[in-house]
Amino acid sequence: MTLDNFTVSLAAAVVIIVSGVMYLVETLMRKDGLSGRLWAVAFLAGILTVLGYLVWAAAPDAYLAVAVGNAGFVASAGFIWLGCRAFNDRSLRWPGGVVAVLVLIAGLAVVLAGPDGGDWAGAVPLFIGTGAMALLGAIESRRGAIGRRWSSLGLTVVLGIEAVWFTARTLAFVVYGPDSDVFATFFNTIVSSFLTIALTIVAVVVTSELRASESNLRGQPDVYTLSLGIDGVLLPASFRSATTTLIDRASSQSETICVVSVRIDDLGRIATAFGPAEAEQVAAAWRAGVRQYAPTAAMVGEGESGSLLIAFLTASFSDVRRMASILHRRLLDDFGALGISVVPVVGVGIALTDRLGYDFAALVNGADQAAARSVTSPDASVIIAEG
Repeated sequence: MTLDNFTVSLAAAVVIIVSGVMYLVETLMRKDGLSGRLWAVAFLAGILTVLGYLVWAAAPDAYLAVAVGNAGFVASAGFIWLGCRAFNDRSLRWPGGVVAVLVLIAGLAVVLAGPDGGDWAGAVPLFIGTGAMALLGAIESRRGAIGRRWSSLGLTVVLGIEAVWFTARTLAFVVYGPDSDVFATFFNTIVSSFLTIALTIVAVVVTSELRASESNLRGQPDVYTLSLGIDGVLLPASFRSATTTLIDRASSQSETICVVSVRIDDLGRIATAFGPAEAEQVAAAWRAGVRQYAPTAAMVGEGESGSLLIAFLTASFSDVRRMASILHRRLLDDFGALGISVVPVVGVGIALTDRLGYDFAALVNGADQAAARSVTSPDASVIIAEG
């Protein structure tokens, strides 16, 4: 089967128009961030490019349609670059000026060539402008917030291929000319159209995935998701992330953070002696009680050592000690109300930034060690970690 220029170009046009329209429709239906809107403009410019070239194919004398198509081609790559910069929350002022200049040059080159410019009027500014924008986009896609998204690698590959392709095409055009065998074999319209189809499909998929999370990731160097158990207790990684953020904020204001560790070391022995059902009752009452008796605005989460941890902002050492003592007593009351065979020993340890500093690991370790001492101490139900 032999493919002619018109058939392949028409196929590329259909892919670009369909992909662009789908992307634009989705943009209208959702509240996108700036990067998503800029990428939508890029696909809109691609549609404008296709329409310009189709008009020129139908009316070869309409050289202004070529000017529009060339300018749209450069703009499409340029707005992909601008979208990447917006995703990274970087300045768009001077990059926007660069894109505007290159788009203007690409269009004016065809206009200045006039009706007698031929099929390749303004080709060099088109190739150089598109290649430069693709290269800058590829570089930007490996930086900042967008670079930390694995899916952005697809965009890097797409833009990198485009940059290499247009660089090589420019050199072949300048050195050998558009009528040479080299250019006609490796850089003709059919090859360009197939490449455009592949790159457009990949670009649509990648940018759609990126903008789906752009509202959460826009310009943020660190992003985490909080995960809770069914009883509302934060999982260890989530507690660590949230508490670290709280500690960092408190440090800048010289405020005091308290971390309380609540331990029960008897669950294994209870399960062995009285069965797993009784141990599960104790564990459920323990988790529910810690969450209920902790300060309302406190974060409650699982510790990696098996304890339950409470973190909150405090201004009074006496209030912290009183809260911990009340929590200890109420937990024992809850265990007694279960009617179980044995009431487990509860250890409560307290760590304060005033004594251990603003370091998450130091606070948790201090609170856990104090809670472990509390379990074995006959005299103290609550122990304060010392620096």
